Amino acid sequence: MKISFFTVLIFCFAGTFCSTNAVWAESPTCPIDGDWEFISDFSDEFNGESLDNEKWFDFNPAWIGRKPALFSRDNVAVANGMLQLTTREMPAEWETLENNVRGFHTYTTAIIKSKKRVLYGYFETRCRPMASAASSAFWFYDPLDPPEKYKAGNCSEEIDVFELFGKHPTMENTLYTTVHCQDTPYVESIVRLNLKSKGSKWKSPFKFVDDYHVYALLWTPEIMRWFIDGQEVWSLENTQHHRPLHMMFDTEVFETWAGLPNSEDLPSTFYVDYVRCWQLKSDNNSAQ
Repeated sequence: MKISFFTVLIFCFAGTFCSTNAVWAESPTCPIDGDWEFISDFSDEFNGESLDNEKWFDFNPAWIGRKPALFSRDNVAVANGMLQLTTREMPAEWETLENNVRGFHTYTTAIIKSKKRVLYGYFETRCRPMASAASSAFWFYDPLDPPEKYKAGNCSEEIDVFELFGKHPTMENTLYTTVHCQDTPYVESIVRLNLKSKGSKWKSPFKFVDDYHVYALLWTPEIMRWFIDGQEVWSLENTQHHRPLHMMFDTEVFETWAGLPNSEDLPSTFYVDYVRCWQLKSDNNSAQ
């Protein structure tokens, strides 16, 4: 549910609509103790009529999709106060020889990627996963720009706040939280050299798809902690993740992990009410 500090200011001239700008009349308070500062660059209430293109890409410039699904900008929407990311059957006109030969067919999915990178903070989102075997995810990754990420001698990394499968015979009650690092060269979902991962599988007493829940990550130089509805579900000493990363929301098809979604469950939509970010004033590296 949206809260009252969020307002939209509409500026008009001579009775004609000019522009809208979303602002926080009063910054929300971080729900955990500390000298926190609200960071609007990495916060969004999704109250407009379209995605804020000053903050987000509605595609991933570095990655077109996890096979067999292609990311489609048509599957990204902001409406009714929600970010909406949809998985659907691939339109007939996309079922081309070129896409099929490259391994893309049957499905299209959705992604948004922050245009800036962020280092450390407390990140919170209220959302509901889609009711299908396609994933609903909130994550951070991609510390390197080309050509560095495609050269040997460095490493890439990823922090998964959650990956959820809202309708699945064995996975729909599991919250997957994971961190990854891998040597470069790194190419999304294709080249992952010397991949090292740590993760947790938290079993929920409820189905995530039945309601909205608040998911959060505390990321500091020393520790990382994951929460759902204020309950800590995993913690980890931070030995690796000390570089700014892009913020991501997406849906993907993991054929070898969760299997393919059933066609009768599609289209299906991942709804995000808001995302909010706070940083400790002593660690403010908000936008890079």
